[in-house]
Amino acid sequence: MNIGPQSMTAQLQALHRGMKARLCAADLDAIRLSDEQLLSTGAGRDILQPGAIAPDFTLHDQGGGQVRLTERLAHGPLVLLFSRGGWCPFCTLQLRAWQSALGELHEAGGDLLAILPQQNALCCTTAERDLLAYPVLSDPGSQVAAQYGVLTEVPKVVRPFYLRLGHELPRINGTDDWRIPLASTVVVGQDGRIALSHADLAAPNRMEPDRALDAVRALSRPGESGQD
Repeated sequence: MNIGPQSMTAQLQALHRGMKARLCAADLDAIRLSDEQLLSTGAGRDILQPGAIAPDFTLHDQGGGQVRLTERLAHGPLVLLFSRGGWCPFCTLQLRAWQSALGELHEAGGDLLAILPQQNALCCTTAERDLLAYPVLSDPGSQVAAQYGVLTEVPKVVRPFYLRLGHELPRINGTDDWRIPLASTVVVGQDGRIALSHADLAAPNRMEPDRALDAVRALSRPGESGQD
């Protein structure tokens, strides 16, 4: 699968380098301290591992319709893409990369659900802006993200930087807090068990679509699902 002249990871890394080159020392320090604080709290360590039962959920998609995990699993394996939100340039790149991979995912017998903490109207805006043909689900209060062990909170040290960029997350998400999911990918088999999962604090470190596609294909061959 090709999403362009570079892999998604290479594109994410290039975006990361470009953003760092434009930031002042104070902002870079705030981001570094934020990452250190998240690392010290063990963010990402609680993500559900292969073999665990995927918690069922029902969320609204960008069109206002209800999407239930177990009903979708009746048609094939699923890739769950937990995204910080449409405001995040790294998440935007990933959402678009998965749109490019969607045809191959369907050919493999799978489907994709993107899960964002932002309000439903903003999920609709994100889907329209990025021409996403898969469900973009609103997760109010990040309750589903919490069930999957990928919920975290933006440290206070970096919130002024977010606000200067217009990323007022309580307003965007319709909450009174700064909780968001880590960018995470979870592959779920039709038996309702997790086959593959990945979460990482570093913005460029996300599971390549090819790896998730391989997991979806392997689900029809016993013993070939795996752990990150």
